[in-house]
Amino acid sequence: MTTETSHPVPPAERVPLATKISYGLGGLTDYFFLNLVNAMAVPIFAIALKMDPMLVAVALAIPKVVGAVTDPVAGAISDNARTRWGRRKPFILGGGLIGVILLPLIWMPPVATQTGMFIWLAILLGIFAAAYSFFVVPYGALGFQLSTNYDERTRVLAWKGYVQVLGTFGAAWLYWACLHPVFGNEVVGVRWISGFVSLVMLAGLLATVFACREKVEASARQPKIPLLPALKLTLSDRPFLILQASVLIIAIGTGCEGLIGSYVHIYYTCQGSKELASVITGFGGTLTVFSSFAALPLGLWISTHYGKRIGAVVGLCIALVGISLLPFTLVPQAPYLIIVSWVIIALGMPAASLMFGSMTADITDEDELRTGMRREGMYVATGGFLGKIASIITLLLSGWLPRLAGYHDTNMPPDAAQLASMRSMLIGIQIVAVFAAILFIWRYPITRARSENIRRQLDERKRERESGPQGAGA
Repeated sequence: MTTETSHPVPPAERVPLATKISYGLGGLTDYFFLNLVNAMAVPIFAIALKMDPMLVAVALAIPKVVGAVTDPVAGAISDNARTRWGRRKPFILGGGLIGVILLPLIWMPPVATQTGMFIWLAILLGIFAAAYSFFVVPYGALGFQLSTNYDERTRVLAWKGYVQVLGTFGAAWLYWACLHPVFGNEVVGVRWISGFVSLVMLAGLLATVFACREKVEASARQPKIPLLPALKLTLSDRPFLILQASVLIIAIGTGCEGLIGSYVHIYYTCQGSKELASVITGFGGTLTVFSSFAALPLGLWISTHYGKRIGAVVGLCIALVGISLLPFTLVPQAPYLIIVSWVIIALGMPAASLMFGSMTADITDEDELRTGMRREGMYVATGGFLGKIASIITLLLSGWLPRLAGYHDTNMPPDAAQLASMRSMLIGIQIVAVFAAILFIWRYPITRARSENIRRQLDERKRERESGPQGAGA
């Protein structure tokens, strides 16, 4: 069996612990930027404000269209940028600050009509999505740049995961906090809570910008590449396409359950009690923190011993077990039992997600060998672009699924037959998606040996380039 000592990290590629933590703190900004709106839009707009679920889904899909455009633009601009502060950090700071300012405003529609709320959501979330692109694409690229070592890359991204688990801990209680009597109702509550979250996002943003140093030597020499040729090069990379196929299948399969999942959790499992649903979500989220923390060292151990592909497959298999238990845990007779599935899923998905990020970093090395350029930003951006397309499909599908179950009148809760249909869809779609993702990721071709061989070729190319002028002068 391979041991960690068999793969020592060269001193030049070791990332100081303080840098790993500082980069990880930016994960809080990333986590809340992406997840708070997605988590609270249905409880606030569809349930509290009685907005049509289809309009909520469409409003949430519109910024995905914006993001699908701005992600590649952000990647190309970031890769081609030449500033005294580097290629990444100016955009991380600018995009992050816009998100910090906009987050509390999203929950303050000036008009309470269906059309008014829809327009407000669509406009603000469109701007919010563009800001997120210019934050998250350079932020992801910065993480890839901190080390070129096969295992150290995973450790850097693991710290982002550790910090984001803390975000999960807080997010689990957000809905419960919004329902606190001091606010009067959840609509007022979410405004105050999102203001506090904005301050947390700001702290993580500043930690990353001021404590992480990117490597700029290679980028200063390489030619700039326009957006469309950069996209074409990226989309011609077979390992990247295999990896993205798995990621997108998971995103669609687990994402489309969001709307029907809220209805099932509140009206089926908790028999219409928002308070019970919020408490179960809070306790479940708290317990999943521990399994999510365990998932990251588990993924690191498997990756170090058996490679990243095996780490991803094992993580997805664990998640599949948790999903397969839903017929027995998603029951009104024991509403707290759903936490069992959540805990198991939270042990598998973060491990797989950690592998996906680190695998993408390895792909950028193979791309440099093929093209002669470092294009981390475009790989992050193209993944984001494809993710946004999947999100558009997911949101439209999630808005349609309640209607497929026969639920049309949002002034009344779903009846028993409608909830039974939603529950079946909730379970079946996720099982099929995760199983299909496992089949795709099994075909991922970049092993440890292949990655380290690519790295040796790149290092040799760099040495030849640096010694070339000296040799010519002699």
